Parts: sequence; C-alpha cells; structure tokens
Amino acid sequence: MSGAELDNPVTKRYDRAPLLGGAAGAVALWTVVRLVDRDVSVLLVPGVIIVGAAVGTGIGRLLSVAVKDRARTGIGTLAVFQAAAVAVVGAELGWVVFKTIISSIEWPSAKQRIPFPQIDVVTGTALDVGGVTIQRSAIFTVVALALCAVLLWLFINRTRLGRGMQAVSQDPDTARLMGINVDRIIVVAFALGAVLAAIAGISQGFQNNNIDFRMGFLAGLKAFTAAVLGGIGNVYGAVVGGLVLGVVEAMATQYVPGQFGGGSWKDVWAFVILILVLVFRPQGLLGARVVDRA
Repeated sequence: MSGAELDNPVTKRYDRAPLLGGAAGAVALWTVVRLVDRDVSVLLVPGVIIVGAAVGTGIGRLLSVAVKDRARTGIGTLAVFQAAAVAVVGAELGWVVFKTIISSIEWPSAKQRIPFPQIDVVTGTALDVGGVTIQRSAIFTVVALALCAVLLWLFINRTRLGRGMQAVSQDPDTARLMGINVDRIIVVAFALGAVLAAIAGISQGFQNNNIDFRMGFLAGLKAFTAAVLGGIGNVYGAVVGGLVLGVVEAMATQYVPGQFGGGSWKDVWAFVILILVLVFRPQGLLGARVVDRA
C-alpha cells in the first residue's frame, strides 16, 4: 500500500460510492424538479434543496450498505448528507448564474444573417486591372491560399513534427515503436486543421459579407469534393483539387450556354467533375494507386 493511500483511506471507488451516490441522487432530484417547472418559486427552493439532500443521503446510505463488503472504510451519514447538500446547492447556484448570464446578454438569432466585420483593405472597392474587375476579397483568398500552402509544405517537409506526422499517417504502430509520440501528432494535426478551417471561414466571410449557420454546409461538401478530386491524403492534391473545382465552376457559369449554364448550375457541374474523376481515376488527380500484395 502506498503512502498516499495510507494518508487518505478513501481511495477506491467502493469507498467513494456513498459520497458520489449522495451527490448524484440530490442533483438528479433537483434536475427532475427543474424539468417539471423551470421557474420554481424562491420560497420552494430551500425545500427542494432540503428534500434533494435527504434523498441523496438515502441513496448514499443504500450504496454504502451495498458496497460495505468491498469498502475498506465506512462513510458516516453526516458526510453523505454534506456531499448531497453541497451538490444540490451548487446545482442551484449554477442554475441561477446561468439564467442571469442568458438573460443579460443579447444573443443573436441563429436564423438571421449576421454582418461579417469589414476591413477596408480587404473588402473595399473592387480593383480594375486591364478592364477586369477583381474583388479584393478574392485577392485575399488567393494570397491566403498561397501562403498557407507554402507554410504547410515547409511544416510537413522541413520540420521534425511534420515528418513525424507523415510517419504516423503511413504507419502509426511503427511510428510509435520508433519513438514518435503518436497522440501528440494527432493533437497537432487536429489543431492545424482547425487553424486552416478558421482561415477558410474568414475568407468566406469576406466573400459573402454575411454569415449564418448554414454557410458551412455547402463549403464542407466542396472541400470534400476538392480533397477527393486531388487525392485523399495528398496535401498538394487538395490545393490542386480546390483550384480545379473553382475554375470549373467559373467556366461553367460563364461559358456553358442555355439552361444548363449560369450561377444556379455551378454546383451541379462541380459534382459532375467529381463523379467523372471517381469513375475514371478513383485515386484522384495526384493520388497514387495503392496495390495490396499478398
């Protein structure tokens, strides 16, 4: 037995069961009361706390009887009551604070479009270059794409962490045997994806001038389409796939005549390209064909 266990005999789950059961029972009764009536009268709140503490104490005592053969130390009724009372009082105070915060802040409606912050350098007057009108937000998007692509390439190919990421993507078990912290690599990969997604969201916000809860759905489909188009698992393929997808949409909007042209059909043509690539080159434009050997 370790020194920590000697100093604190309540270490095993069987020893803590009465305390946890008392707290959980008290909070459960309080939750039921709040679900039945969210606006409980101030005069009834002490009664709810007292009854919840009593019920929690009873549940804790039942648990102490159930685990007494396996527990190394006994938990008194007073300790169980204190745990239940603290839990139910904490739940009530948390509810009061939550209601105060919710009612004091003017939250935007999720169904309404919210204006995206405008920066004059990025969202100002469009530029006229040789008779071609170019939106500043489009320039920002292209510059952000080039910058992120270069930095991502340098990170993956020129840093130890990036090479570790490549190793984990190829064979995580072997990478772990070689001393690579696979869990850390996974966390870094998710963090890196979140940063790139944030940059993409800012670019789309500048393009649309407004944001709403549905704006990312079609963009997510397009991102998946671009990844498949370039080749799943290939960073450079994702960049190429996104550029090809954008060019196809722009050309279909401008040059496809008749009822199948125009902006309303650009998404259709994007997915037509995806279907053609999946049929004739399933590995993507830059993807390598993988052969399984026996």
